[in-house]
Amino acid sequence: MPLSAVLETPNQPLTLREIDLEEPRTGEVRVKIGATGVCHSDISVYTAVLPNPLPAVLGHEAAGTVTAVGDGVQDLAPGDRVVLTWLAQCGECFYCLKGQPQLCETAGVAFAKGALLDGTTRYSMDGAGVFQMAGLGTFSQECVVPARSAIKIPDTIPLTSAALIGCGVLTGWGAAANTASIGIGDTVAVVGCGGVGLNAIQGARMSGAATIIAVDMHEERLELARTMGATHTLQPGDNLPKQVRQLTGGRGTDVTLEVVGRQETVRDAVKMTRRGGEVVLVGAGGDDVFLNVPAFNGMVMSEKTVKGSLYGSANVKRDVPRLVSLYEAGLLKLDELVTEQFAFDEVNDAVHYCLDQKGARAVMVL
Repeated sequence: MPLSAVLETPNQPLTLREIDLEEPRTGEVRVKIGATGVCHSDISVYTAVLPNPLPAVLGHEAAGTVTAVGDGVQDLAPGDRVVLTWLAQCGECFYCLKGQPQLCETAGVAFAKGALLDGTTRYSMDGAGVFQMAGLGTFSQECVVPARSAIKIPDTIPLTSAALIGCGVLTGWGAAANTASIGIGDTVAVVGCGGVGLNAIQGARMSGAATIIAVDMHEERLELARTMGATHTLQPGDNLPKQVRQLTGGRGTDVTLEVVGRQETVRDAVKMTRRGGEVVLVGAGGDDVFLNVPAFNGMVMSEKTVKGSLYGSANVKRDVPRLVSLYEAGLLKLDELVTEQFAFDEVNDAVHYCLDQKGARAVMVL
C-alpha cells in the first residue's frame, strides 16, 4: 500500500493516503518512484483547466526503479532505473508507423481516460478505483505503468534530473528540435520560460539558432533562460511584437515557440513571427484559447505556418536515450532546471510553488 497524493476535489489540497496498488499485469511494470517533477499540466488538472476524472493521483514526470515486471516484459527487469513517459507509444498503429508516435492511437486513449492501456487503473481506495493522471500517477511512492512507458537509463544521471526528461524536457526540447524547422543561424523566440520553455531554448540552441529571444514576466526565469542559451530577454507588454521586430531587422523571428497557452501569448507569437516564418504552439491552454488569424491577410499573404507540437513530437525510445547522452556530454543542462526540491509530505507546498510560477521545476524526492 504505497503512500500517494490524491486529488479528490479541484483546487483543494491533495491528501496523502495509503492506497491499494495491484501487481503489474501483462506488459506492465511496477516502479518505485525516486523523484517526480511538478509540471504545469499537473496544475491545470488541479485547477480543472484540463479535464481528468477524479479521484486521481497526479504526476506524469518521474524517474525511479523497476521493482516487478508482468508477463511478456522482456527488456526491463527489477533493479533497472527508468524514466517514465506519459505516452505509451505502441510502435504499431497508423500514426506510429507514419512516424508520428506522439499521436499514437492506443496511448492517446489511455492518456484521456486517466487509466492504463486496457482502460483500467491499478490504484484503488476504499474498494473504488483511483485514476492515474496521463496513465502514470507518479505522486506516489510506487505505481504500475505500461512497460513501454518506462525507458531504461544508466546510473550516471541523478533521478532528480532524469525525472524532468519524462515531460518538460521532451516537450520543450522536442518542440524546437523535432517539431520546429530551425536552421543554422535562425532567429527564434520562446514565449514562456518555465520548465518547458527553458528546454525549448536548449533545443533551439542545439538546432543552430544564432539569436534566441526569451520572453517571460518573471526576471528569475529570464536569468535561467540566459544560462540555457537565450541571447536576448524581454518581458511581455503591449509593445512586445514591436520589440521583437526591432531585434530582428524589422522583420520578426524565423520561428516562434509559444509555451504558455494564453490568448494574448498566442496572439503575440503570431505577430512577432516574420512573413514566411513558423509559429509552434506548445502551451496547454484551455478550450477558451483560440487561434484568431484572418485567413487571407493573416496567413495567405504572409505565408506563415502555424503548427501544434504534442510532447515535442517525440519518439520516446529514440529521444530519451538521446537526451541522456546529451546530458552526459555536458550539452544538455538538467541539474540547473531543478530550482526547488520538496519532500513527498510537502506535496502541497510543491504544488503552490508551481502555482506561483516560481523557478523552473519543483521536484519531489521520495
